[in-house]
Amino acid sequence: MNTGKWFLNIWEIERNFKCPVIGAMLSVDKHKDILKKCGWDVSGLKPYEYHSYLMGSMGDENAVSVKTNNYIRHQAGKYMKQIAALYKKKDAKGVRSLWYDYSARGIIGPVMYAIVSHRDTNVKLLQDIHGEVHMISHANMTEIFSIRRKLETVDQILDREKNKSYEKGKKIRDLVSQLKQASEEKSFLARENVWLKKKLEALEHQIVLHEPSGPELNRDIERLEQELISQRDETLRAEREKKQLEIQLFSTRNENSILKKEFAQLSSVFAPGTDNLHTCRKSGNCPVTGDCPGEDCPRRRLCARRIFMIGGITKMKSYYRQIVEKAGGEFDYHDGYLKNSSEDLAAKVRRCDVVVCPVSCNSHNACLKVKNLCTRYNKELKILNSASLSAVTKALIVPDDTVNIN
Repeated sequence: MNTGKWFLNIWEIERNFKCPVIGAMLSVDKHKDILKKCGWDVSGLKPYEYHSYLMGSMGDENAVSVKTNNYIRHQAGKYMKQIAALYKKKDAKGVRSLWYDYSARGIIGPVMYAIVSHRDTNVKLLQDIHGEVHMISHANMTEIFSIRRKLETVDQILDREKNKSYEKGKKIRDLVSQLKQASEEKSFLARENVWLKKKLEALEHQIVLHEPSGPELNRDIERLEQELISQRDETLRAEREKKQLEIQLFSTRNENSILKKEFAQLSSVFAPGTDNLHTCRKSGNCPVTGDCPGEDCPRRRLCARRIFMIGGITKMKSYYRQIVEKAGGEFDYHDGYLKNSSEDLAAKVRRCDVVVCPVSCNSHNACLKVKNLCTRYNKELKILNSASLSAVTKALIVPDDTVNIN
């Protein structure tokens, strides 16, 4: 069935649809490619200039409009057949339903061209399609700007984590270098030890074959024995240092791996779709003075509140502090060891507003003690199954009805 005769060419459709159709179906590179193939000099042009020159050629049939029309029809071919079949059955409602179905799935450009270019499409449907496409472009622009703002925040976090990762990598490289140097030293000492053993064996053999040559020979033997003992001690020392360096290297690599996993989890909190962290950065929105925009402020949960954390990973204390203080709260910490510090623990609980207690990095006595103190002083207690940064962030910042702490 020849369906082409029922469809208008791109230069023949309504003027208001030319730009949306071309914008939805042609990438920036395709704009550039069509202009170049038609003899245009596109060097130094900006993307919007490609589009402007292409649109300027859509008023009549010419090399640019024909090449553009051929590309669009090739992309929209199967949709044109569907529209033609519906109009052949005089099913205008089916055409409208087809538009709603494809637009809901994000298939806009080729379906829009197939409908607006068909000669039987009524004015009402054209108006509806134009209005919906116009509003979709506004919604996409708002979404793009919002994502760009969130990406800026994530880029800043990535830069900081890259710096931390670089420092960790430098420490690992230094440890590897020290380990290599210690291994080379051990190999040298081992070779020297073998040489001394051979020399000692040769001297002992000489003593067995010959009569003793006097005190000088005895002194040489004693000196060599002392050198052998000294070399053995040096070898043992080098082996101990090597083991210590291997332990440090393993610990540093393990810590670096944990930090990378923690950063991946923490980044998900700031991914698109989470609370907008920019609202508290607007002028006049101070979380301390209370001039916040409303209940949906992401810093409202910690604004000017004292957070006391007991236990957790001591080396990550500074990261816990950053989470709380950047959200407007005050941070206090106790490592969970209760020896000679019960009074200090009680004082910290009395001072705070919220107590955070990760059970994975805490003693049973510490958890029981802090639970009793919170009951006595009527303090809010958050028991966490994990001491990870993401678990602490979700417990303190993300609203309760969206938190699932693993």
